[in-house]
Amino acid sequence: MLQLVSNKFAETEENKDDLDRQRRFQLAKLLQCTEQMLICAQKEDWDSVEEMEISRKEELVACFQDSLEAQSLLIAEAIATLIALNTQIALLVKNARTETMSEQNRLQSGKSAVHSYQQNQDSF
Repeated sequence: MLQLVSNKFAETEENKDDLDRQRRFQLAKLLQCTEQMLICAQKEDWDSVEEMEISRKEELVACFQDSLEAQSLLIAEAIATLIALNTQIALLVKNARTETMSEQNRLQSGKSAVHSYQQNQDSF
């Protein structure tokens, strides 16, 4: 009976270790993907950022769907890093959106000026 309980405990510990290794691997992939997203965002490659975000969301769900047990320090650090990188990406996206809107407004003003100029030229 003691042997049986001992073996079950060992199997449970092995399973836990396997899950921890798997989770560390998933977190490493998530961090790598997020860093790559940041690089693409810095280069204003928004299509790549969008594609990577879709696959990253799937990885996040897979990594944390059965994670009800207490988080280890490693996982907490990885999550903190993901959040920090995500914040940087969000800021780059926000700045790019603002810049794009400003550029669109400048172009619209230029079109209006050209249109007014053409109307004035036509009246002479």
